[in-house]
Amino acid sequence: MAALTPEEIAWAASVGISPSRAAWLATCPKFTRWDYEKRTIADRNLWKNGNVWFLRMKRRGVQIVERLSTDYEEAKRLRDLRITAINNDTP
Repeated sequence: MAALTPEEIAWAASVGISPSRAAWLATCPKFTRWDYEKRTIADRNLWKNGNVWFLRMKRRGVQIVERLSTDYEEAKRLRDLRITAINNDTP
């Protein structure tokens, strides 16, 4: 278990977390979601589900999810074309 400072223990108590639970949470890895933070900016909108790569992005409050390809290089090429088309369609 990680040793917490008195300020961290006081904060944990203020939000309703026991000191032992706060110490356990402090030992958890910082990033636990799909390596999202480790991806390059260009690849953050490419998502793989099974064998298929998808374009996934949010534009003007609308979530866009489109199937691209099973080949990674082909998916990157199609993604770039689709993003260009989306950017050209918006005023």
